[in-house]
Amino acid sequence: TDTKNFFQKIAGYDTLRLILCKKAILVEGDSDELIVQKAYMLENNGRLPIEDEIDVISVGTSFLRFLQVAEHLNKSVAVVTDNDGDLEAINDKYKAYLGKNHKSNIQIFFDTIVDTGNLVIGKNKTTFNYNTLEPKILKENGLDKFNKIFGTKCPTVDEMHKYMRIYKTECALKIFDTKEKVKFPEYILQAIRWVNENK
Repeated sequence: TDTKNFFQKIAGYDTLRLILCKKAILVEGDSDELIVQKAYMLENNGRLPIEDEIDVISVGTSFLRFLQVAEHLNKSVAVVTDNDGDLEAINDKYKAYLGKNHKSNIQIFFDTIVDTGNLVIGKNKTTFNYNTLEPKILKENGLDKFNKIFGTKCPTVDEMHKYMRIYKTECALKIFDTKEKVKFPEYILQAIRWVNENK
């Protein structure tokens, strides 16, 4: 009932997208959507997911709401999410879909490695989160590759972390558009392979 009420109150047609697609990949934000689409194209001879009736849907923090809909529809859905440096919390959040509660049509993908560093940001000296998509993809590709793709001259990895945090969507667009060879975190590739294999 609360999920029905939730979707009645929000704008947009994302529930309709979930109903109409053959399969879906759920991500948190717009930049994640672009990165997953690029990774999908590289794994599938340049085809966009939508060409294979797979919709990549940005759901904010409402993953569990969409999964409740997917359960009722028996729709194949992959979740691609950050671990945010807390594997216990993510395993707890998705406990209805992991381990003994695993559902054949729903799979949760996240990096099982927690990365750490010394970067602090902002006036409040907040510890930088090394466990979101941008730091994970930078880790795969390195500073030189991303300076080339973005047209930047960041002297250190931490400077690039700051740049990618500020220009999140712009960086994702440049990664999507680049002809350079880009590597993607394994958990994203696993999600794409699972969606392709899962009927």
